[in-house]
Amino acid sequence: MKRILLTSILVILPLSLLLSQTSEKSPLLLESGKTTAKIGGTIRAVAFQDFSGTIMNYEFINSTMSAPNNWDLMSRNSIDASASRFSIKITQKTEKLGNIDMYLESDFRGANETFRIRHAYVSFKGFIFGQTWSFMTDIPANAPTIDIQNVNSRTFFRTPLIGYVGNLGKGWTMGVALELPKIKITTATGFKAINQRVPDLPVYIQYKGTKGHIKLTGAVRSLQYGVTSSSDIETETGLGVQLSGTFKPAKGLTLYSQGIYGKGIARYINDLAAQNMDLLPVAVNALSTMPMYGISLGAKLDFSKSVYASSTFSLAGLEKNDGLYITKDNDFFKGSYFSASLFWNAYKNLTMAWEYIHGTRINTNDVKGNANRAQFMVLYSF
Repeated sequence: MKRILLTSILVILPLSLLLSQTSEKSPLLLESGKTTAKIGGTIRAVAFQDFSGTIMNYEFINSTMSAPNNWDLMSRNSIDASASRFSIKITQKTEKLGNIDMYLESDFRGANETFRIRHAYVSFKGFIFGQTWSFMTDIPANAPTIDIQNVNSRTFFRTPLIGYVGNLGKGWTMGVALELPKIKITTATGFKAINQRVPDLPVYIQYKGTKGHIKLTGAVRSLQYGVTSSSDIETETGLGVQLSGTFKPAKGLTLYSQGIYGKGIARYINDLAAQNMDLLPVAVNALSTMPMYGISLGAKLDFSKSVYASSTFSLAGLEKNDGLYITKDNDFFKGSYFSASLFWNAYKNLTMAWEYIHGTRINTNDVKGNANRAQFMVLYSF
């Protein structure tokens, strides 16, 4: 099924793009009465070489590297096209509800590179129902990279939710959502992960102007876990606050920043989410939240309309070891991420890019590991 679907996309879409050069309207835009449907997507191929340490994922996730570096994991090369995407957006104009938008987007980043849903939602009158970016996520607040995961401190995930976004006037907006409660837990003997009962509650306020934007977000979480000896369900509260935004101080220059801090918010931080750190052992017989953080700074410089460079640096980890019951002395403690990228929009639909990434990992016993990656991307959008 996967091969048939992929073959259809690779054959039909380029043919449609070719035909669109001679037709008045794009064959990827369908109209019928008050309803329009726009088909879109990307073909994305990335070749990369890891050296002096490797990341055994397509995404560069610092916390998954070995520390210290293993002799048999010092280099790796690969090429991947699984982040290619296919989407359709349907808009229906109505008198009572205004525009009703429906959006569906998929890629091949599921288990074993299977076709999966990235976004699937319907929205109207400011309400949104379905799966899309968490309201904690601020996509524009991070400098562009080839690495789809981006910096290790980034808030970056999609989730089923019910949300509302309201316009407060003069560039101000606010949003509030009930999001599917998933926790990233490190269990110890006598404890187990259980189904969560209370949705996550993120709330934000944002200002967007001609020079950039700033977004302040807070989240409250109820984190439950099971005690096997008594069959009791215990609850810890997770709290987090995030400040993010962009600023354009001069023509052709954009600055990016994002900072997040709290307890029980590992789900919202790339590196910590990969290590299941929402709840951690703080004693032989207790689990609790730990203070954690993530911070990133980036910049983008436009050399021309078609060529630009970007760079970003970030840190993420637990605030301290004190009070943490160490189950293994090689548990992840903190890490850093640096990238430098060059992008060339060779044609209106075609982008090529080159990138270097350096990452570090420090364990709870202060042992350090690192990895490096050089990669090249060809991206065609339609």
